Amino acid sequence: MIDPVRVATPLLAIATALLVALAAPLLLFNPWFVSLLQQRAESAQLLGASQVQVDAVTGTILAHLWLGGDFVVRLMPDSAPLLDASERGHMVDVSGLVRLLGIVAILATLTAVVAGRVLRGRPTAIGGALLAGAGIVGFAAVAVAVIFAVAFDAAFLAFHQLFFRPGTYLFGPDSNLIRLFPERFWYEASLTAGLFIVASALAVSVAGWRLVRHGAR
Repeated sequence: MIDPVRVATPLLAIATALLVALAAPLLLFNPWFVSLLQQRAESAQLLGASQVQVDAVTGTILAHLWLGGDFVVRLMPDSAPLLDASERGHMVDVSGLVRLLGIVAILATLTAVVAGRVLRGRPTAIGGALLAGAGIVGFAAVAVAVIFAVAFDAAFLAFHQLFFRPGTYLFGPDSNLIRLFPERFWYEASLTAGLFIVASALAVSVAGWRLVRHGAR
């Protein structure tokens, strides 16, 4: 007979790792944080638009990102679409990835809840799983953050090569998608996401360590 505890412990560790890795980056896809980074990257100036217009089209893009859509947005009601067909196609691909990661995060949350209930009354097992999951992701996040900090262009390109079809993600400097989300935007977003992941990993690790100590008493 399969021991539920022996199954629940690694499942909790895996779920913890996924949640620590995904929760913070996904939550950063919100209008307030994106607008802040766009202002720092001077997206409105690059587009020759107002910040109000940029916030409006970005809000629609974020809605399409999470809920699906065609990414046809306009700075003004009677203007041409801001993004061309290839840019919209790339955003559709990005939307698919974001929604897939969102589903993974939800499944990880449900797995963590079920595993936690199975392990209820076993603080050492729960703490060990939290330490394992958060520790692995924390170390990986630090390594990735260092790579992005010192070789952002190469790392950003490698990310796109890993997750998107060849020839669908390269745009010139005249691209409105690049103007809307400039390199500085992605550089600061990547570092912020990395910092949040590391902070989350530390917090979960501390919680896991305290549970292990409590179980050892």
